[in-house]
This record gives sequence, C-alpha cells and structure tokens, in this order.
Amino acid sequence: MRVLAVTALVPVAILMGCATARQENTAQLDAADNERCLSYGTTPGAPAYTDCRLKLERQRALLARDRPLPPPPNFKNCPTEASGLYCVGPTQGR
Repeated sequence: MRVLAVTALVPVAILMGCATARQENTAQLDAADNERCLSYGTTPGAPAYTDCRLKLERQRALLARDRPLPPPPNFKNCPTEASGLYCVGPTQGR
C-alpha cells in the first residue's frame, strides 16, 4: 500500500515543482516589466503605465508564438526508422 501511495505522489510532486518554477518565472518577468515601465517615468495606475505593461505583455506573447519548435531527436539504428516513426530513445542493446 505504501508503494502505491509513493507511486501516486511522485508525479504530483514533480508537477508541483514545475508549477512553482513557472510562478517564480512569472514573478520575475512581472518585476522586470514593472521596473522597465517605472524607468520611463510612469507610475502604477497611470494610463501610460498600463499601456507600457500591455505592450510588454504583447511583445512577449508574439515572441513565444513565433519561436520555432526544436526538431525531433534523430536516433541512428532505430528499428522504426524505415516506417517514418521516431524513436523515443536509444534502442541499441535491446
């Protein structure tokens, strides 16, 4: 029973770690955007500050959207290579 509980909790712990890292990254980006807009002489709540924050958010979204995906891995001596399917990992020695 303990093994089942540990097996169930490990993926949850991993996902929580990813969520925490994403939150920290978001907080860092928020702080950087705040500093940048303040450096232009705006103050939080002012229309110019809101406009600055929206522009930075849009720029980040466009950069993320236009970023190409990395190519799939190319493993040599893959038993599924002829079928056009990609290997999910090295298969030599199996």
